[in-house]
Amino acid sequence: MRFLLFHTFSLIFLSLSLAQAEPVRVIFDTDMANDCDDAGALAVLHALADRGEVEILAVVTNRKCPGNSSAGAADAINTWYGRPDIPIGTDKDGSKSPPRWNKASSYTSALHEEFPNDTPGDDELPNALEVYLETLRSQPDQSVVICSVGALSNLEDLVRADEELVKAKVKELFIMGGGFPRTHHPETNIKLDPAAAVTVTNEWPTPIVWQGFEIGNAMYNGQELIEAPRENPVRRAYELRPFRGGNSLDHGKPNHDLATVLLAVRGLQEEHWTVIDKGRVVIDSDGHTEWLRDFPKRHRYVKIKEHPRILTGIIGELLAAPPASRK
Repeated sequence: MRFLLFHTFSLIFLSLSLAQAEPVRVIFDTDMANDCDDAGALAVLHALADRGEVEILAVVTNRKCPGNSSAGAADAINTWYGRPDIPIGTDKDGSKSPPRWNKASSYTSALHEEFPNDTPGDDELPNALEVYLETLRSQPDQSVVICSVGALSNLEDLVRADEELVKAKVKELFIMGGGFPRTHHPETNIKLDPAAAVTVTNEWPTPIVWQGFEIGNAMYNGQELIEAPRENPVRRAYELRPFRGGNSLDHGKPNHDLATVLLAVRGLQEEHWTVIDKGRVVIDSDGHTEWLRDFPKRHRYVKIKEHPRILTGIIGELLAAPPASRK
């Protein structure tokens, strides 16, 4: 009984603390074209915004969508959550991945066409770099958190275009990419544009927190959306994304990007994460990542401290939460 009371009071204290804190200002950089965890991550970001924990400054896409609909899919999700006016920019060059990777998305065109939004095709929107520069210039110094869950192409463009602006405005960069302490095979987000990943790793001027693929592989989310209304575009994304002979709504999906959003907004909570520091991430030209301790940079990576089901439950609750505007 004493433990239950302590746990209850701890949760109440955490909720009050989060509610009283100033919202984290986030730019969400996503490859909203292939896997549905990008849609899920944006849903989690909106659920946190509904709780007053985050202000979504902009969404930029970093992977060319064959259906020209990555921005439309993102705007459909933004509209569902009552935030239809979030600026969106797109990467017109696309990732440097092999052509066989650039298959039509299983869900972006459907979200763009089936759900309310007012966004044209990706090729008609501002460039991601323009949105980055305009957004950062309008923010206070050291106030912006960037959450990157795809290719690092936009970030390379940004640091090359105005490193001083990045240094002035960005507080921290959270990256879903690579694997730690080392990868045997290049992880997808790094392999999308290895050269950009090398640039960002070596030249980015603010602290970076890395979340490797092993984190998402330990936690599955998506089934929480089965009972969601069919008007929910995120439910539709999981329904359309094939997985394990069925779909991601039936089986759930590794929650790589959803976990990164939670990290970016709530930070490195001691009860959930073990933080590895005093080292640096190294990426080779093929996209392999490795953690070295030869000399420290402002790099850290995380490991799950507790049983993964605890974080899975937290993320699942946020994923399934109805928009505040529709409660």
